[in-house]
Amino acid sequence: MNRLIFIIISLCLTLSVNAQKAVKRPNIVVILSDDVGFEEFGIYNVKKGEASNTPNIDALGEQGVCFKTAWAQSICGPSRSMFYSGNYAASNGAYDNKICWRPGNEAKDLDRFPNFIKILHDAGYKTAVAGKWHNPIGGHLGAHNDLLGVDKYIVWNSYPEKVEALTGVKLTPDENWEIAAISQEPILSRYWKPAYVQNGEVMKTSMKDYGPDILADFICNFIEENAQTEEPFLAFYPMVLAHGAHCVTPIDVANGAEASNQHYKKGTKAGYGYFLNQIRYADQLVGQVVKSIHKAGIADNTIIIYASDNGTTSSAKGKGVEYGVHVPLMVAGAGIKQRGMTDELIDFTDILPTIADFANTSIPSKYNVDGTSVKHFLTGQSNETKSVIYAHPGVSTLIRTKDFMLEAVSPLYGYPNGRFYLTNGSYDGRGYENITHDENYKGERALFEQYLQNMNSKLPHSFDDKIWADKKLKKGLKFFNNEKRKKAHLSLPKAYQFYDPAF
Repeated sequence: MNRLIFIIISLCLTLSVNAQKAVKRPNIVVILSDDVGFEEFGIYNVKKGEASNTPNIDALGEQGVCFKTAWAQSICGPSRSMFYSGNYAASNGAYDNKICWRPGNEAKDLDRFPNFIKILHDAGYKTAVAGKWHNPIGGHLGAHNDLLGVDKYIVWNSYPEKVEALTGVKLTPDENWEIAAISQEPILSRYWKPAYVQNGEVMKTSMKDYGPDILADFICNFIEENAQTEEPFLAFYPMVLAHGAHCVTPIDVANGAEASNQHYKKGTKAGYGYFLNQIRYADQLVGQVVKSIHKAGIADNTIIIYASDNGTTSSAKGKGVEYGVHVPLMVAGAGIKQRGMTDELIDFTDILPTIADFANTSIPSKYNVDGTSVKHFLTGQSNETKSVIYAHPGVSTLIRTKDFMLEAVSPLYGYPNGRFYLTNGSYDGRGYENITHDENYKGERALFEQYLQNMNSKLPHSFDDKIWADKKLKKGLKFFNNEKRKKAHLSLPKAYQFYDPAF
């Protein structure tokens, strides 16, 4: 009898393993740009009449699916927390770089939320990450690799003390370090002569080395090395381009400029030119990654997801309005139905469950996930995604359906009702109709109030609340509790004031 039971168990295990091998799971490449809103990509045609600056990224949307309306957070750390974990700020507490707080969460639990890299790693995927990590809710790349499920990595961190603690190497500022825009303190460079950490060691670089090239080469090499292995792979490429630090690129150097990490503001002529070239160069690097996939002969079994983390610096980044959270998002590759531009909605909470779904794996039941998989839509098995999307940038909340949009809901700034709009089929703000006080839409507004209750910000409704004395909220209180920040946070970007911003 015992022998029979042993034979049956062995047979079941063999069948299970063979079944897994029979299902060829796709390789997945995820690319996330830094500080570039959807309006900067030619496929969205927001800048009417201008030639596209992003032909390679546009091609992904044309060959696969490009979401007209995809929402994130309006600043990098919280947006990445949303992207990695599948949770809104109302759940994970990451509202702003200066506000990461959840009621009753005095102790930091690095494993309270999932991340998509760990999910795939545990499902048998080889994993690599190259670029900017910045996840305030779930550990640091390099220090918590087992927790994060990362096999190989290159990471950029602006803080020298964190890199010193990780590597044991003392870093001394020189004339080639970047100077932080706000603090005016020296920070580690991400561009020329970058101070990157690769698998626990500081890389040796010079002013001839351009950081974004190093990151792209690392990802391409990882793709080539794992192209023909039995295990599928996940390559995550969170780019350092085109952050608010606008510096010369190889495009400018080829035209006679000197390699330099000097920052230029986007509002200046030089700064705007460098900004556009940073986007152009980022697009070229995306093209390089796509080419490496084809060269490796795995295009028929590789999915590419491209997005950017938040609205554009010096335009909408950090704002509590739609341009702050409206990002490009497109998916192309193996099994993805060619839809081009779609009106269906998506937000960053949907990335993790979608990736897990494509990897044919489940998310451990101990984790909460707010998002939903859109695999069936991407593969053509369904023609719908979800009916409502959310964002919680800073001290505001935004909600959107295809037909209506509620933005700038901010009790802390005295606007608990926000601004309500009929979208009239638009996704860039042109044609939005302000119906905040229109009695004809009482029913729709009541529905949005229900949405708001379903996924409401957990921040207190007054700056006088004693909760703001919490050490995790003191920076947020200082930053947001003033009239200048209130005006900036609730205003539309100057270049894209396409609709009535009246409360």
